[in-house]
Amino acid sequence: MSITGIRSFDPDTGSSVETLIECLRYITTGDPPPNSDRGGSFVHDPKFAGETEVKAQVRLQFKDVLGKKIVVTRSLMVTQTAKKLTLKTLEGTIKRYGLNGETTEMSSKCAEIDAEAILNHVIFCHQEESNWPLSEGKALKQRFDEIFAATRYIKALEEIRKKKNEMTSEIKVYQTQVDSLVNSKNEKQKSFIENWNLMNHVFQHVET
Repeated sequence: MSITGIRSFDPDTGSSVETLIECLRYITTGDPPPNSDRGGSFVHDPKFAGETEVKAQVRLQFKDVLGKKIVVTRSLMVTQTAKKLTLKTLEGTIKRYGLNGETTEMSSKCAEIDAEAILNHVIFCHQEESNWPLSEGKALKQRFDEIFAATRYIKALEEIRKKKNEMTSEIKVYQTQVDSLVNSKNEKQKSFIENWNLMNHVFQHVET
């Protein structure tokens, strides 16, 4: 992993490390550490660099289950104003290398790279929260619901059921209208045929 401008890492000179859980969590999920004020303290402080802004980047290279190399890059920038630090997320990319040397690259400018499954079935937690699996039942269930987005899934199912019921009601209304139109059409056709037969009968009588 290559890191520049994160925490105490110099923004101008990149550093390579084997493991740094905060950066690993950020590069794979896009989420900064929970105690970093949404990223402000996560990035190297501009005051220490003697600048008004500092750009930071985390790049991770790994291999997928097929042995193909993947490089994920996320960039940030923190601007120092008179009152506060302002964090801005810059372009992120996912670059995939084929076994034959071909490459494909996805940019956050044209796609949501967080939606790409970079790592599956991995749970990241801050050291201060490392005992959460031992929480009481309700809190533990809530945490797993958050991890696996169970609440959003349930809400989505409820919304689907609601839409289905609404559409079923609309279909019944439309079906009633269709039945009414069909009956009206049949009545008009019957009336037309009766009038036509009556006119033919009258014409035949007149000719006779």
